[in-house]
Amino acid sequence: MPPGSSRSIPALLRRLMDDDPTAPRLTFYGEHYVQTGERVELSARVLSTWVAKTANLLEEEFEVGPGSVVAIDLPTHWRTLVFQLATWSTGAVVRLGAGRPADVLVSTDADTLVQAMARNASVERIAVSLAPLATNFGAPVPDGVLDYSRVITGYGDTYSPLLEPGPEDPALETADGGTLTHPALLARAAEAGDGWPLGVRLLTDVGPADVVAGPLAAWARTGSLVVTPDLGTLPESVTAAELSTVTLARP
Repeated sequence: MPPGSSRSIPALLRRLMDDDPTAPRLTFYGEHYVQTGERVELSARVLSTWVAKTANLLEEEFEVGPGSVVAIDLPTHWRTLVFQLATWSTGAVVRLGAGRPADVLVSTDADTLVQAMARNASVERIAVSLAPLATNFGAPVPDGVLDYSRVITGYGDTYSPLLEPGPEDPALETADGGTLTHPALLARAAEAGDGWPLGVRLLTDVGPADVVAGPLAAWARTGSLVVTPDLGTLPESVTAAELSTVTLARP
């Protein structure tokens, strides 16, 4: 593991801040970048602020903490990474997709949010717009669903969890049906990026299920991330301009 390796997501974010708060840590190119020009770049400070606000929302509104399950039904996107980091910051578990019961469901799809309530009356639900600069969901929000874009700016810019996860508390449900604990999450990320240079600039289109071997591995090397839903759609001029040192394509 690299010197000063982080043992928790809040510690990882603090490490990125201490290294350089203004350096780009997450750059996102939209699915239709050629047509729309959608590009979002977050410095360490801005990324940490988004994560803090989202973690505060999860904790204050829904009492999310160690043992809670947050189902994230979002595609490859910078907001997806914010929700994953925020969930881990609270000590809770990330579950991908909307197919199984969870304490909180995060989705871009109104029908999915309605159907989740029909299956599990106790589930809390968050509607997320992926539109650039969104200030609301952009469509009617189902009854009882929180509109993320409408409320998120009202939450605190710093976050300190009420409870720290224990060494055996799960953090991520993996694609093979297993789980990673909170300590294992970053240990696995450090292992995945062990051959990458410190300060790596990772260009990738891996999805939310590959967050450990992709984004977390880059950040564990005090690096930065350029992510897009499909590397094949980015012009060569863009990929060259990003000066990536490692490219990781989805499997």
